[in-house]
Amino acid sequence: MNETLLGFDYGTQKIGVAVGQIGTGSTQGVATIKNNSSTEPWVKIKSLVNDWEPAYLIVGIPLTSTGDEPPFSKHIREFGEQLQYRFNLSVRFVNEALTTDLADAIIRETTPPGKRITRRRKSLRDQIAAEFILQTYINEFKNVAQSP
Repeated sequence: MNETLLGFDYGTQKIGVAVGQIGTGSTQGVATIKNNSSTEPWVKIKSLVNDWEPAYLIVGIPLTSTGDEPPFSKHIREFGEQLQYRFNLSVRFVNEALTTDLADAIIRETTPPGKRITRRRKSLRDQIAAEFILQTYINEFKNVAQSP
């Protein structure tokens, strides 16, 4: 099974997008979309859906240590509902706790000492977070598929 997936790290300012394959377990950031109008993100997301033809869509949703959803999750769930409605694809949510923190750590570690973190590198943060979201989903999918 080598289904293609698109993963989303939703934010009010930007949406990170990654593509992944279940069979290979690979993920790759493909876009950081500005989320500053009611139509702009949807045009770009539609283009990505058309280009990659995913089997379904994965959206990260943060959970607290007790498994509860913070208030911002309401906006993420609305985004997921819009994805499903607009593209007629199944949307699955996965816990994204700490993905942005991990992405920030990678950017800090890969930025040479004394260099400032550029706007371009910051925009990669959302793509890296989307990669982590997809990787989490793929790992969970494989674990379920391998259990007796």
